[in-house]
Amino acid sequence: MSTTPRNRFLSYVRNPLGQRPIVSPFLPNPATIRASLLKLGLPVSDDPVQNEIHLSQELDYEPMFMPDLTGLIFPWQKVQSRADGSYETYILETSLGTWSRRFRRGDALWDEQSGCPVQTLKDHDFFVAACQLVEAREQEIRAYYRNWRQQIGEQGVLVLGHPHPSWLGYQISPQQIFYHWQDYREAFIRSMEALFEASLFVMAIALEEGVDFMSDSSYGLEMTSLRLFRQMDLPYIQRFSRWTHDRGGLFWYHNCGHTRALIENGDFNQLGADVIETIAPPPEGDNDLAESRRRLDKKICSKGNMNLQILRDGDKESILHNVRAMVDAVKGYPHIFSTADAVLPGTPAENFIFFVTKLRKLLHERGN
Repeated sequence: MSTTPRNRFLSYVRNPLGQRPIVSPFLPNPATIRASLLKLGLPVSDDPVQNEIHLSQELDYEPMFMPDLTGLIFPWQKVQSRADGSYETYILETSLGTWSRRFRRGDALWDEQSGCPVQTLKDHDFFVAACQLVEAREQEIRAYYRNWRQQIGEQGVLVLGHPHPSWLGYQISPQQIFYHWQDYREAFIRSMEALFEASLFVMAIALEEGVDFMSDSSYGLEMTSLRLFRQMDLPYIQRFSRWTHDRGGLFWYHNCGHTRALIENGDFNQLGADVIETIAPPPEGDNDLAESRRRLDKKICSKGNMNLQILRDGDKESILHNVRAMVDAVKGYPHIFSTADAVLPGTPAENFIFFVTKLRKLLHERGN
């Protein structure tokens, strides 16, 4: 019988029949984790990973953690001497010379359009050159994943960060993706291929060092079209999943947007994914969980779909209503009980604790 959270999680995905369901909130905010520990009168450390492990043991859920991938391919270095009051500069040395990016201070690297380095046709050459350097960092990459496995041990699963070939590993802005796809199609595809090959090199190391799931993600249909999904995303996701399965691994797919049409049309059944998250409801997505679950292949383990805003802002009655609806919607299907995306900052500790404990209690009462 599986006894560790990691074994329970992996055993459930591989063969859910007769197994205890998995409860695994998606990337709870560290501040919510700390507040939850304090609410329960438990000690808090400066290590957010160990904090979540301790909370998961107390609340009886199986945590997942997501180590980086694209940051290992694009290790940008901040140049302190080139910073000013509004902007910061990062550089990356390549065989073509120094590639640079400048972005507004305080913004996330991928969220602010001017901060993404792929903006011109020439930037695709820099992008490919950067991808080609990944093999020189093998020992650094191996140590990174080995440290993650040692840190988590058997207390949770590791899901590799998403490569996102159509997003060029976060090196191009959402707006520029579609301009470059129209104007620089050949260069864009060359960049996606370079990222795919670099990602496989990193994935091979990750598998060897004990990362449990390889992964990828893509936009929902609020940000792309069915045609573009099939052209830009689906082929790479299928190649990643086939590569993973050929090596005996498990493949995880994330999409927290509007995916109802992709499920109804059968596209998600062609991904080759072992786990698909988050089957998001409105307003994050557009799914009815019961309907979506019926259309997904029964071999696929779905994951999600607690409404994030209700979890953050709702009262206990509304949270419990969502918990009951989620449990009812997936009866008879493999499903990991989770949230519709990463738990929002500002989610109160009492709401998070209530969600997890009531979910586990309800599953137990219903014989799961």
